[in-house]
Amino acid sequence: MNPMIKRFVSQEFMTEAQAKYIEDAIDRKETVIVSGHRSAGIRPFMATLMAVAKSKFDSVQVKSFEDLEKTCEYLLIPGIDNIDFEKLIGEAMEKPDTAFISVKEPEHPYSIMKLLRNVYRKNKDVSKVYQVLECDKVDDVAKLTKITEMSLNDKGRVQRSDFKE
Repeated sequence: MNPMIKRFVSQEFMTEAQAKYIEDAIDRKETVIVSGHRSAGIRPFMATLMAVAKSKFDSVQVKSFEDLEKTCEYLLIPGIDNIDFEKLIGEAMEKPDTAFISVKEPEHPYSIMKLLRNVYRKNKDVSKVYQVLECDKVDDVAKLTKITEMSLNDKGRVQRSDFKE
């Protein structure tokens, strides 16, 4: 297991099974969206997952829409202020053969379901898999509370399944 990810297991932020699942998802070049409030530790968690992807794949740190035009395997999209963040995520979803790691938080809200449907209407791409990692505080301790895999079927309907240990 990647030592950067293992650190979150040691801190009891997530279980070993969750860590392995997430690392495997990155290895398969699936999109990872870290969701929750900043107080639930989403920023350092997202930064760690970005570092893992960057160490394994050709990646681009996204700071503006122009960065989406660069060729890479992984787009690394931090919470960017003063930009239409939902539009940025939608355009990243539309980019063929490219996954991304990003955040979904109160400061940067968007509807994953709506964006998935919009992408399907535009390009009929059903090849991508999205892992939504929901983080929350449990007894005042930040934890990864849920992992949901989302994809589109051939009819453009969103398929969801929750990770079970």
